[in-house]
Amino acid sequence: MPGLPVRFPYTLVRGRREPIIALGLKFTDGWHRVDFYVDSGAAYSIMRAQLATVAGFDFRQGQRTTVQVGSGEQLPVFLNRLPLQIGPYVIEARIAFCETFGLHFNLLGRLDVFSRFNISFREQEGLLIFEPVGAF
Repeated sequence: MPGLPVRFPYTLVRGRREPIIALGLKFTDGWHRVDFYVDSGAAYSIMRAQLATVAGFDFRQGQRTTVQVGSGEQLPVFLNRLPLQIGPYVIEARIAFCETFGLHFNLLGRLDVFSRFNISFREQEGLLIFEPVGAF
């Protein structure tokens, strides 16, 4: 039996509603609140490496690879599997940490997340709905 959906209101950024939500990410020293821009066009979840460093997490132990961003640029990243909390649900997700990530927000991409949830972007309502798929 599927679990209950989780609703996240969009975040107001410079007068505009954006699909930015607060999730829990577990580093070595425990759980941290991390804001993510939910991006259905992004294959990978990408975070600024500085956040991991502040938490005392050695992201460089992850798998080194590159990801291509919208501009065509290839970014070097380190993929790490970490517990990610979305509402009451905890999944293991691959998070790409990048030292040269130029955006001012972290991206929540499809890998490991969109296969566990049906995600609805309700633009008119300024609402994201994560409906769990399968057992938790």
